[in-house]
Amino acid sequence: MANQVTHRWQYRMAIVLLTAIGSCSLALHAMPLAAMTNEARPLTINTEEYPPFNYADGQGQIIGSATLLLRSALRQADIEAHFRLLPWARAYTEARLREHHCVYSTTRTPEREALFHWVGPLVVNEWAAFSLVERGLNIASLSGLHGWRVGSFREDAVGDYVASRGINVLRALSERENILRLEAGLLDVIVTGKATGEFMAQEQHIALAHLFTFHRAPLYLACHPSVPEALLARLQTQLDALHREMQEESQ
Repeated sequence: MANQVTHRWQYRMAIVLLTAIGSCSLALHAMPLAAMTNEARPLTINTEEYPPFNYADGQGQIIGSATLLLRSALRQADIEAHFRLLPWARAYTEARLREHHCVYSTTRTPEREALFHWVGPLVVNEWAAFSLVERGLNIASLSGLHGWRVGSFREDAVGDYVASRGINVLRALSERENILRLEAGLLDVIVTGKATGEFMAQEQHIALAHLFTFHRAPLYLACHPSVPEALLARLQTQLDALHREMQEESQ
């Protein structure tokens, strides 16, 4: 009888031990598998119409200097990504709230720092103020913008910076809308990237006067925290290599 009890106890302990070992094994295998699956998931990369850095050509393809650099780095890092062109506020908000979403070309500010994982810089943006040539405005600094109708657009770092200096900024949905509002006389001044303002003015055949430049800001790819840091480190390595190649070619 004692032997039977002993055998039953040993049998039950063996079952418990095998179950525990199996559970541990599954747990150990599940973590790397989940990580691998997470890293293999394609990125959704949002952007806006912000030439010459990112914009759509006549065929609807997303191009621009920042886009071409980012596409090259993604290809060399073997990272799959889908690009989408959206209004800036939506592009930015989706990257902030939705897993595996990113947005560019994004200014890296203290307020945004903890919201994203960052890769870059892609390009450098000069912030400037413009008016219509025909207005003949003579404004040389941000302090001179008080009392004028100053235009920017929603969630834009340039407009946020100007507004933080106590200047009332009127927000549009997009940069292109700002140019049209300026031409229509609804704005006196717009604040935007210098290259962007000049590009859009030439595109729309509008004579803009560059009033002054007030800041230089690198632009980045900003990704939701769900995007694996190892994947973004791989992308950063390729981006750095491309920048080095460009510098060598320019010398």
